[in-house]
Amino acid sequence: MNKSIDLENIKEQLRRLKENMPVYKDILTFYEKIVTKQADIRPSIEIPSFELEGELKNLQTKEGFPLINKEDFILDIPSSIILFEYLCEIGKNTTGKMEADIHAIEQSMRNGTIELEELIKRHFDDDYLDKITGELDLNKALLKFLIHASIKPSINVNVDRLRDRLDLKLWNKGYCPVCGLLPQMSELRGEGQRYFMCSFCSFKWQGDRIMCPFCENRDHQTLQYFYAEGNETHRIDVCNQCKQYIKTIDTRKIDYEPDLNLEDITSLHLDILTSQKGFKRPVPTPWGP
Repeated sequence: MNKSIDLENIKEQLRRLKENMPVYKDILTFYEKIVTKQADIRPSIEIPSFELEGELKNLQTKEGFPLINKEDFILDIPSSIILFEYLCEIGKNTTGKMEADIHAIEQSMRNGTIELEELIKRHFDDDYLDKITGELDLNKALLKFLIHASIKPSINVNVDRLRDRLDLKLWNKGYCPVCGLLPQMSELRGEGQRYFMCSFCSFKWQGDRIMCPFCENRDHQTLQYFYAEGNETHRIDVCNQCKQYIKTIDTRKIDYEPDLNLEDITSLHLDILTSQKGFKRPVPTPWGP
């Protein structure tokens, strides 16, 4: 896919969404600045090629193991630091709450309580992030988002290099075949095929249409979905077995190629509605509840 064209499509969606959904204007402007800066930085990413064991591909296919773990992604630290600092600056001009939370994060870095390079290198270490955000009373969701958005260009380069090593013919898991993380959203395409998008590396893979990706329940009697009134493009797939849910967009009912992060942001009302029904989203989002 041509990256410049992809960015142009995202910006066109942003323009349309800002007009049609002005309540999301501030957060959409923030997102636009993020993806633009990520695209600017990506050509400068310098990371070595992956060396995978010869039998790993077969093991992954037969036994259901992802190609690599989250901590195995190779990062370009200098570009990640530049992006983190940029995100802090634009984030402070987005909402008052975000400004206060970012000031607290920056203060912890200025006084040496936390060190930015270590934060980036230990992005996968939830215990470490729990410890520092708890001790320093920092906004954990925001800090994790800033770290993840900062390393995203490196992650994308990793995924592009790994893409051709995947054999997805037998992959029917609810978690990502690249990194093993859970999906953020799903989409319906073509004749109703369902694709999941990884919450960490954004890789998309085809999965079973009748399946909860979180507990892999395939009992159609305990799997349901519902729409918000007047909108059958976006739906919520819920599992009555594990009481978790995922948002799904039906691309057959739209005339554009959707950016699922944008669809996630502008469907926060569905998260609120579903949480009120007693279901939980196992993949946290920095955009809303």
